[in-house]
Amino acid sequence: MIAVVQPHRYSRLSDLFTEFCTCFNDAETVVVAPVYAAGEAPIDGVSRDALVGGLKASGHRHVLATDGPEHLAALLAQEAQPDDMVICLGAGDITRWAAGLADGIMKARGKA
Repeated sequence: MIAVVQPHRYSRLSDLFTEFCTCFNDAETVVVAPVYAAGEAPIDGVSRDALVGGLKASGHRHVLATDGPEHLAALLAQEAQPDDMVICLGAGDITRWAAGLADGIMKARGKA
């Protein structure tokens, strides 16, 4: 299982940081997208990279960062194996990312 998470709101990530750092342990790989701000200003120390570091510090074995949907498809084209399940989580625009992900992976693999 590959979990792709787009944290929604800086305040939520800040308030639930410890929980976020430990809730993905059942996934083989976690891919962290930039925070979907939803109109909030950034909070110092609360970011995609902070969550990547927190996941690793909490013992997750394979954590990666992505910059956006184009990078995600290319990343998953390298990471995903046959029969892997990719789950996209978040409340921002990650739904749109997920809708085009299969085609993006195939294109990145040169099969489209």
